[in-house]
Amino acid sequence: MFTANELDYLESLSGVNPIQQDIDAFKQKGMLDDLEETGITRDKYLDFAEARVHQFAPFLSEYGGVLDPGDGKEHEYATAAFVKAGAILLANDRCKDLKEQILLAMDWASTCLGENKVPDDHADFTTNMVVRAYQILAPMVTAERKDTWKASLSNVEPEVTYCQTQRSFPDIRTIRNWATYAMHGEMMRLNEGFTDSMAFIDKYLKPQMPRFTREGLYRDPNIPVAYDLAARQQLSGLIDAGYNGEWKTFLERQLRKGAQTMLFMQSTTGGTSCGGRSNQIIWNELTFANLCEREASLYAKEGDQEWAGIFKRAARKALQSILRWIEDPTQFRLLKNRFDSGLRNGWEFYAYYSTYSLYAAQIAASCFESADDSISEKATPADLGGYVVLIKSFNRIYATSRPQQGAYHLVMDTAAQMGHDATGWVRLHKADYLEETALSMGIAGLSGNIHLNYFVAKQIIPRPHTPAAIGLSWRDAYGVWHRLANYGRRKHETFHSLNEEGAPTHPEKLHWNALLVSGDEDGDALSFKIRYESTGLQLLNDMDLRSPDDELHPTYLRAVADMLPRPGIEGIAAITESYRIAREGVTTAWSVEAAEDTELSAIGVTVPVLVTNGTDGTVIRVDGNKLFVLYSNAVYTIQPEVESDEVELELLPGLMPNRNGNYRLAQWSSKDAQKEIKLHFSLEQA
Repeated sequence: MFTANELDYLESLSGVNPIQQDIDAFKQKGMLDDLEETGITRDKYLDFAEARVHQFAPFLSEYGGVLDPGDGKEHEYATAAFVKAGAILLANDRCKDLKEQILLAMDWASTCLGENKVPDDHADFTTNMVVRAYQILAPMVTAERKDTWKASLSNVEPEVTYCQTQRSFPDIRTIRNWATYAMHGEMMRLNEGFTDSMAFIDKYLKPQMPRFTREGLYRDPNIPVAYDLAARQQLSGLIDAGYNGEWKTFLERQLRKGAQTMLFMQSTTGGTSCGGRSNQIIWNELTFANLCEREASLYAKEGDQEWAGIFKRAARKALQSILRWIEDPTQFRLLKNRFDSGLRNGWEFYAYYSTYSLYAAQIAASCFESADDSISEKATPADLGGYVVLIKSFNRIYATSRPQQGAYHLVMDTAAQMGHDATGWVRLHKADYLEETALSMGIAGLSGNIHLNYFVAKQIIPRPHTPAAIGLSWRDAYGVWHRLANYGRRKHETFHSLNEEGAPTHPEKLHWNALLVSGDEDGDALSFKIRYESTGLQLLNDMDLRSPDDELHPTYLRAVADMLPRPGIEGIAAITESYRIAREGVTTAWSVEAAEDTELSAIGVTVPVLVTNGTDGTVIRVDGNKLFVLYSNAVYTIQPEVESDEVELELLPGLMPNRNGNYRLAQWSSKDAQKEIKLHFSLEQA
């Protein structure tokens, strides 16, 4: 099955984690003397699950299916998630008043699975949930009812029941994270005696293994962070359900490596990483927490209380970070904004209020089952800070400063997926400040979206044509402005085969080679540089015409000859960004190198600034070339590092949406493209 390149790549995965030096440096830093525990117990997970089960119980149909409040229909795995969460709650002396409704839902969920009637062809996701519910609920019911459930769960034909199998994907290597859910469910069915075959797992697990990166993360197409977390959670479940096959040792090694890696992607706010489809949804944090709770318990059993405490605290900080959305007095917020859920603002087409709310609930219930409150919390990487980590396989850089350096957290996406994200500086957080105050993710644009445009998050106002992040813009000799944010990945990844780097064969050519220049830490500040060097690849006239390959027909080459490249990337040969993070804020300088025989007429720096998160607005004040954003109890300030009349500020009209709210774009520009622009960013109490 594997090519020579893939075999070489799989062998390379047994090597050390590329960020091992950061892991080792973290372990040598010691602990915080004044570490304050979160005070969150495992019961908080059940509180959340119970609230969701009670919230959706009124939407149970007469036959037991959970109907969505939006359209009155049953969708995907809503009923299965309701049943699993409800079963765990009943087992822990909760939701007693809903016992009969939970049992009725179990009747329906098991019937749908056994008769291949799971809504929206989503059986892949449901099996592990329904089998877990069976394990808990079977002792509570009559033998006749139990036997009915057992018959349904024994009637599953994996190749027919599940959607992402070879019946739909003839090339098995192209099957993505759905397979991890199905295999988890099949392992659980095997343990309960509902099947006597490992054939499905043996067949579909092997092709999933090259999707791991050298950092232990899972590469779903177009590398969305949410589905790295989800796939690793399901593969962890496969191991926990008793998998002991050919790939067990490999899986355990990759899962542990990935768990350590994701700690360095966690924000100082406790939130998980941004990037790709389905991000900024609260189930992301709960999935992160579930992986951490599992690791904490495993380390504790191994006698490593240090790592156990680190993972426990990382889990509780992730949960803590979403309490404001879970406990919103107006309504439970599925996504990190305060637009009414009926508007579906920031949701993908496949996200329903019922499915994702109850999906989050059943994850929370699993967190409860995995959690061990006897473990003492230890400082996490996000607590200690002082590192800049490159996750090469995901094109992202994470910079987290120490508490004495302001406890800031920055994320840069150096090759963003167009239509979902923006290339550049896409996250600016500070501990104890609302995440959207500065920026939690970039502003996605319409230009260059991949052909699977229905995956794009819905917005209630038009999205901008060109994406935006905190980053450089430049004006060429023809008077046209360009943004770094607009140069990213535009092709949809398929995994017919992989190259020696674990990426799909014939990977998309990128406009920039992004280089992280190792920074310095002097105790007072964390400093580093990022350099973008042009590859010469062009983006012309919004048609995404690329420099043609040599093997193309000569007629085609002649036809596009007049449209082909100006030197560099629209006149730019390289961009250098210099960062210094300290207690007083983040100071960043941008400079450019013009391509040979070109002239730039201006450079600028764009910064999205929040207008509203759906209900809560900001006050934006401009004072010369200084900009102040007042939001909640914070003041977000952006200003040139040195007073100069050469750098002008313009607050551009129009709203620019992302999943967190609506923003406006500010731009600081200078007509002298040979000089750097240096801005200072700070978050302070109002």
